[in-house]
Amino acid sequence: MILKILRLLFGYVLVEVNGFAPERLMNLLIKDEILIWNVIQTENGYRFYIGRRNLLCIKPYLQKTNIKLKILKRIGLPYFFRRNKKRAAFGIGSLLFIVAIYVLSLFVWEVKVIGEDHLIAEEMLKYIEKNYIPLGTLKSNVDCSKLESDLRKDFSEISWISCELKGTGLTINLEEGISDNRNFDDETACDIIADKNAVITKMITRQGTPIAKVGDKVKKGDILISGTVYIYDDNNEIMETSYIAADGDVYGRTSYKYHDYVDINYYEKDYSKESKNHITLFFMDYCLTPYLPDINSEKYDTYTQIHKLRIFNNFYLPIGYKEVKRSPYKLKSATRTKEEAQKILNDRLNKKINEFKKNGLEIVKNDVTIEENDSRLEAKGKITVVEPIAGLKKTGVKNE
Repeated sequence: MILKILRLLFGYVLVEVNGFAPERLMNLLIKDEILIWNVIQTENGYRFYIGRRNLLCIKPYLQKTNIKLKILKRIGLPYFFRRNKKRAAFGIGSLLFIVAIYVLSLFVWEVKVIGEDHLIAEEMLKYIEKNYIPLGTLKSNVDCSKLESDLRKDFSEISWISCELKGTGLTINLEEGISDNRNFDDETACDIIADKNAVITKMITRQGTPIAKVGDKVKKGDILISGTVYIYDDNNEIMETSYIAADGDVYGRTSYKYHDYVDINYYEKDYSKESKNHITLFFMDYCLTPYLPDINSEKYDTYTQIHKLRIFNNFYLPIGYKEVKRSPYKLKSATRTKEEAQKILNDRLNKKINEFKKNGLEIVKNDVTIEENDSRLEAKGKITVVEPIAGLKKTGVKNE
């Protein structure tokens, strides 16, 4: 295999020799150890392969034996470059393009968040690009396991998350719900602590020493079930101390503040039918707009759709174009009735309560009231729920 590669690099030819007694030429080549291969006898001579450099060396042998040589085929890089020397610019450009694609493939150019809640997915996408994986980050610097762990800490509403790096794209799949922060390690002792302020309503201890009890008011960080177990003798004195991973379920009553408002008098946008569209080209952070149409309004909304160049499914490049639509509008005053404003507030409140129920929280009490304040209706109060409050705190002591 290596010999074939070397022959391609240095070049070789297929030749045919004809004349009187071609065997004499072959004997001279063998005697002087000039390398030839794949020798085939023809009607008037021989056909064989010979290296480009050796081809120049056999000219004296041809003259001495009065043998004619005909080149049938030229193979290898030297001949390829000679045939295509007029296309050198194209070849160099192609080589630079391949190098550029390889270099760009070493970075992350697309981050996607796929989740049940579109708003949470958008919020997390901005958070990731700002704090963890800005576009253009080296793929070798991306630790998917660490990113999953960090996002679980930063977003308590995530119950399941998975990060996958393919090509130049990072895809984050998530599900919203109540996450179980207790990832027990059989090798390390740990305590179960309260992850928020609450009043304990239910407590089940499967392993460990209960510190709190039902009805206790606990603060975030308080130990609920200790991983330290004491063994007493007949005199009720501590005979032995063991350190284990505490295990149990703890539920508590917590309260969430709620505030929302709707204006009676407000402004709404009256959009014009004459929207203006244009295309913006971009490469990484550099943008170029060939033509920007004028718009006869100071107020307008901009809608942008980004199209990135993509090779295959997950190989994104920081090159593409943006479709930009600008829709001018005028503000006009409008008024809604108190009944309409109250319905909007009730719909939003019910949506929030349904989100709690969807995440497994039990609604105990709803103290939200709607009051009129100046020219708006305000919804204020607390929503009391029962939810799991158990978290995990490792003690750093090996399990015994």
